[in-house]
Amino acid sequence: MTLIWAVIVAASVTATQPNARPGLRDPGPAAIQYHLTKPMSMEHENISGDSMVGTAGLELNRLLKVKVSDAWGKTVANVPVFFRVLSEPRENRPGSGSASIADSMPMTGPDGIAATGFRFGATPGEYRVEVEAGGTALVYSLLARTRDWILAMVFGLLGGLSFFLFGLYYGSKGLRRLAGHRLREWMFALTRNRVLGLVAGIVVTVMFQSSSATTALLVSFATTGLLTLGQSLGVILGADIGTTLTVQLLAFRVFDYAVTLTAVGFIVMYFWRRFRDIGQAVFGFGLVFFSLKIVSDAFAPLKLDPEFPKVLAALGSAPVWGTLVSIIFTFLVRSSAATVGIAVGLAMSGVLSLQASVPIILGANVGTALNAWVASWRGNTEAKRIALGHVLFKIIIVVPLLFLIRPLADLVAQTSGSVPRQIANAHTLINVAAALLFLPFLGGYERLIRSLLREGKDESKKQPRYLEPSLLATPSVAVGQAAKEVQRMADVVMEMLQASLPVFLKNDKDGRHEIIAKDDRVDALEQATGNYLMRLTREEPDEEPARRAIALLYVVNELEHIGDVISKNLMSYAKKKVDENLSFSAEGLQEIGEFHADVVETLRMASSALSTWDYRLARDTALRKEFGNRRLAELHSRHLDRLRQGLKESIDTSTIHLDFIADLERMNFHAAAIGAALAEALKDRAAALRPGRR
Repeated sequence: MTLIWAVIVAASVTATQPNARPGLRDPGPAAIQYHLTKPMSMEHENISGDSMVGTAGLELNRLLKVKVSDAWGKTVANVPVFFRVLSEPRENRPGSGSASIADSMPMTGPDGIAATGFRFGATPGEYRVEVEAGGTALVYSLLARTRDWILAMVFGLLGGLSFFLFGLYYGSKGLRRLAGHRLREWMFALTRNRVLGLVAGIVVTVMFQSSSATTALLVSFATTGLLTLGQSLGVILGADIGTTLTVQLLAFRVFDYAVTLTAVGFIVMYFWRRFRDIGQAVFGFGLVFFSLKIVSDAFAPLKLDPEFPKVLAALGSAPVWGTLVSIIFTFLVRSSAATVGIAVGLAMSGVLSLQASVPIILGANVGTALNAWVASWRGNTEAKRIALGHVLFKIIIVVPLLFLIRPLADLVAQTSGSVPRQIANAHTLINVAAALLFLPFLGGYERLIRSLLREGKDESKKQPRYLEPSLLATPSVAVGQAAKEVQRMADVVMEMLQASLPVFLKNDKDGRHEIIAKDDRVDALEQATGNYLMRLTREEPDEEPARRAIALLYVVNELEHIGDVISKNLMSYAKKKVDENLSFSAEGLQEIGEFHADVVETLRMASSALSTWDYRLARDTALRKEFGNRRLAELHSRHLDRLRQGLKESIDTSTIHLDFIADLERMNFHAAAIGAALAEALKDRAAALRPGRR
């Protein structure tokens, strides 16, 4: 009887809740006014099940609940409440594939709450459930995710990150092409004082789109002797500011136009070759903005997860762990802009708060410095000092801020009402404040770094000094560095050639071993430099850097041949001369000495042409090939004359003598080939300089 009476009473109920929808059922005569509300916990959390997220095909992990009260706010028991599926994805099949409600008409309990279970259909998407009592209804919105939604989210993050990093690399490559060889000139011009160094850091980082890349460039310049610690410190501060500009751009919701940007960049890049570099930059940055949309969409369902606010709260209460995770992530992806950019993307999807993002920003600042520190391990002491200076910059700023996260978040919150913009502003504020703090004290800071890291032993002479992989993205600079390494190799070969004749004449055993050891250096430099130049040619350099890189490949090969002739042939003749106690005729030794001096001169001309890239000198070096042929024929004829005269010394040393002068001609040929390779690379410039040419 109680149940029947409750049904009769409920049929006559009407409600006055503002968001209720009257008229669904006939309230009947003598209606009683009821309110339908979504119940809240003691902590004011929504426990109704509305806006919950679940998995397609499975039951929702919470019951759907509604609270019924009368006009005076008193809860009412034993009131039937009707639950029905109002809408679901069209792909769901009727029957087993559609959503279902466990109890479509539960009764309210003593607390006035009615509850029932809900099972999602087979298709992910939005589900709407109507809750009705006494002719008044509420609508609950639920979201079903795929069963592998975590995997989809992870791949969304990785895919977005891939687009982000590739877009940064590809877009900045276009900007660096625009700068070309002027990049190094700018670096030298703008590092004359601290403020200009700061400007240089901002400009170069905007071009590279990564403070990690800028610092790595500084490390490489220091390794190759182009910059000092004092010149680099201001640039580092500017680099930290420059990377914030990228994040500021990302905070604008321009990803809605990302596809348009990539299309425009692609069209310009492939149909207007004159503006290829500009098109490449636009195309790359379009991909960067598109990556934020991928990340934002991938994480959008997460914001509806009831457990996610607890995760955010945990991040806010444990900033050290959040910072450590950010440091590791930034170190792995080698880009602080990527880390903070992803944080911006998460904020756009509503899953990241400002306070939870501050540890991420702090960790990104430290992680980007660690990349430069690792890059400096194979550099000289000055390179290590630059990297150490960058790391200490970050630590001095980040550690105190770990204890000021809440005040910092409160301050940054005043700058904008948008969380993504607040994150970008926090990143900018931290790095600008660091620059202003350190800039006046860079002189003392430099002395501190030098005292912490004193001069150490140089690396093995076999190791290249000027080949920095990070410079490959700037071919004009990389070619210049490769040329310096090839020049270093040429100097070693010249030392070997000049020392070879005295070793031969004086039977110098120790000198012979030194020459053979130097050839090992030449071989190591040949392999390293050749590999570097091959990688450089794959970077699609402009026409002039490409020609020079190819010419340097030829030069390296010819120098290696000369080194082999000296160490394997001439030194074996020296050993045989000692072992067999051979004695040459005075005339024969004089001829060998004169031809040796001629070959030294040819190699000297080739080395000078390499260091100056002078076309006329390179051409003159190439012409000495015929001189070597004539000289060999002349000396060969003179030796035969001495053999016919029956000179004992000439007869005893005939084989070594002929082989020696033949090898001298071979070395002259290789040195002349160096000139020919350089002349070929420079012939277009030479043609442009001819009189009468416009």
